[in-house]
Amino acid sequence: MFRDVINDAHSLTVMSAVFSAEALPSAVSPTQPSSATVTSSTKTSPMQKRRILVVDDEKNIRLTVQHSLLAANYEVDSASDGAEGLEKFRSGHYDLILMDLRMPQMNGIEMLREIREHDKHTAAIVITAYLTIDTLLEAFSLGVSDYIRKPFSPNDVREMVRRVMSREKLDTHDANGAAAPNLELARKALADQDLPKALEFAEASVKHDTNNPDAHAFLGILEHLSGDTQSAEQEFQEALLLDPQHQLSRDYLFWRQSHGKG
Repeated sequence: MFRDVINDAHSLTVMSAVFSAEALPSAVSPTQPSSATVTSSTKTSPMQKRRILVVDDEKNIRLTVQHSLLAANYEVDSASDGAEGLEKFRSGHYDLILMDLRMPQMNGIEMLREIREHDKHTAAIVITAYLTIDTLLEAFSLGVSDYIRKPFSPNDVREMVRRVMSREKLDTHDANGAAAPNLELARKALADQDLPKALEFAEASVKHDTNNPDAHAFLGILEHLSGDTQSAEQEFQEALLLDPQHQLSRDYLFWRQSHGKG
């Protein structure tokens, strides 16, 4: 198991998210209560408003994420642990969940496992400071295709949410969908829990851009989930050759070695 070395939990220092996002303008400073539903003052039609649930036991993180997304014109609700998050999810409709992994009463994986019993389609993003490969792989197996490491900036959150939301229109079973980036199609297929299709698009992504470490790492994740750990290690090794600082690849290979499977 590993832990990310984190700075002050209340810092908004930019840190790379997996498969890094482009910067956007800074968000407003948080001032709203942590567990209330908050809506943007920007006028928009109901068709444009998307609902997001933020589940994290750190009040500062909840506020930061809420106001980051308010600036992008989303409707945001929050919960302080997995049990509260599950209760809110069951009583309302959300287009996306951003969730911490380590929380009291019910952690993020337990919450998501309960949600997937009845809902296979709502997108989910993991936000966490204490990342282990075991929990990450389980999150991926439950349809999570993206995560953000703490600490992060408001820009990281908005860009990640934008990318995940934009995948909704992709049809992984439509031949015309090949016009979209293969890596995004692979993520969409994984979110739909269609592992064979995700592998197909991820392999095409690596073939199209052999110098992209993120593509190799994502293919490695999918190969591990499919049971081909030898091929998974090869993809992570390739990603590390392309980018010696690629954190996910370093974590995965160290995890394999520490478990006597390297």
